[in-house]
Amino acid sequence: MKVFVTGISGFVGANLARRLLSLGHEVHGIVRPNKDPWRLMDISDNLVLHRQDLLDREKLHATLMAERPEVVYHTAVYGAYSSQKDADLILRTAVMSTFDILTAAKAAGVGMVVNTGSSSEYGTKDHSMREDEIVEPSSYYAIGKVAATYLGQYMARVEKLPVITMRPFSVYGPYEEPGRLVPTIIGKALDNEDILLADPATARDFIYVDDVVEGLIAASARVDLSGEVFNLGSGRQEKLEGLMEAVMHATGSISKLLWGAYPSGLFDTSVWVADMSKTKDLLSYQARTPLAEGLFKTVEWFKEHRNFY
Repeated sequence: MKVFVTGISGFVGANLARRLLSLGHEVHGIVRPNKDPWRLMDISDNLVLHRQDLLDREKLHATLMAERPEVVYHTAVYGAYSSQKDADLILRTAVMSTFDILTAAKAAGVGMVVNTGSSSEYGTKDHSMREDEIVEPSSYYAIGKVAATYLGQYMARVEKLPVITMRPFSVYGPYEEPGRLVPTIIGKALDNEDILLADPATARDFIYVDDVVEGLIAASARVDLSGEVFNLGSGRQEKLEGLMEAVMHATGSISKLLWGAYPSGLFDTSVWVADMSKTKDLLSYQARTPLAEGLFKTVEWFKEHRNFY
């Protein structure tokens, strides 16, 4: 089967591409002309990479019309990292590129679009987050993701394009972006350096990237669920203190943990967890990798790929 991945050189996209190749699919993806696809170096010969800007509507439409994939995985993103502050680019990437992907997919006769949303669409809650509750985005990135979700639902309902949106929670694992929490603390732990940390009660629903990939692939086969939105988390939250215990155990580190030395962020809260009941009931999906196991795998991968970080 021919599949198309936007954001293929990113964290989730590169892991998804590896899994799709292992399943025997013909994998195409978009890479910006000036982008270093370091995550794809070892598999690039097995991919069909289209060097173009996702925001170039005409080229995007032409590419999808020429290739006519059966499935499009839309994982491209800008604004998820604190260093990405350009509001105009955040919104154009989240909203207009999604609109262009969806309209091009409809014109090309694509059989399913799996759109990647975000748990940040919900805003902060004092309970586990459900797909049917009111969203309260509190950043340009989250606002853009909400708009993209609504675009997908509109296209599914009115234009009859099969679209499912999956909302990942806190994804970690091999090839995660340098500077993010898990790669940073693993690197410092392996070097036995002091680790600056925020409030130990800060909570997240951590999900291993392989589990996210399996969730995206599971969604791609469910045309009957077009228009639906699904959480993609473990269904269990872990406080930062527990995460650090697991990292220290996996690395055997003697690093000193400096709690409160790192400023709290906009989304730092003691409650952040997915309600996974809808995903389990309708998609028959649940994450399989416990946090300790996922962190151990990540640490072992990290030891062999320090050159990336």
